[in-house]
Amino acid sequence: MILTSTKEYSHAEYPTLPELTQTNIGGKRHYLTPDGSFISITSLLSSQVPDSIRSWRESVGNDVADYVMRTAARRGTRVHKLVELALKNKPLGDITDYGVLPFALFSRMQPALDKIEQIRALEQPLYNAELGVAGTADTICSYDGVPSVVDYKTTSKIREDVERHMIQGAFYASAWTWQTKMPIDQVVIIMVAEDGGMQVFKDKSSAHLGKLRELVEQHSFAG
Repeated sequence: MILTSTKEYSHAEYPTLPELTQTNIGGKRHYLTPDGSFISITSLLSSQVPDSIRSWRESVGNDVADYVMRTAARRGTRVHKLVELALKNKPLGDITDYGVLPFALFSRMQPALDKIEQIRALEQPLYNAELGVAGTADTICSYDGVPSVVDYKTTSKIREDVERHMIQGAFYASAWTWQTKMPIDQVVIIMVAEDGGMQVFKDKSSAHLGKLRELVEQHSFAG
């Protein structure tokens, strides 16, 4: 079965940004940038494990928890690949390349994806030297007519606590603005669940910059 997208997406030009190289320092992912080596936003956030996740890991044991996390990561990677190809207006391939579940999750997400216009960057490495943080943004675009960072999350069921995702998106917005001088103040999280749920979360990136700076300060102090 050959997969197809429901829309052809528009793209816009943006300034050429430097290539960044990922590396591992002290067991944490970092990016080598023209301004130095900076910790990745995902590594920075990994120190803030929610209590619910910590309690779940303790209840099921590390082996089961690690298996579930690996399975979820594979699911997320396949859905992200489908989204990336669709937004690039490229052929999606065959359903056997991904499996039924990732394709079903992607299909459930498509009504939200159709609100994306004027794509400026996909899977774009970014950094903010003022914060000393780097990372790779899923999508920089216009969403519902508003310049936005858009991120995609897969889960077993919809979770309303998206603060960590919003902090991550706020970093990408700050890094894009720092590098390009093109302001972005909306973070969009498109979340799709195995139980069929799909929800779009939107917020101002500026609402989460304070918490982001707290995490950066904690990291600097610990280092």
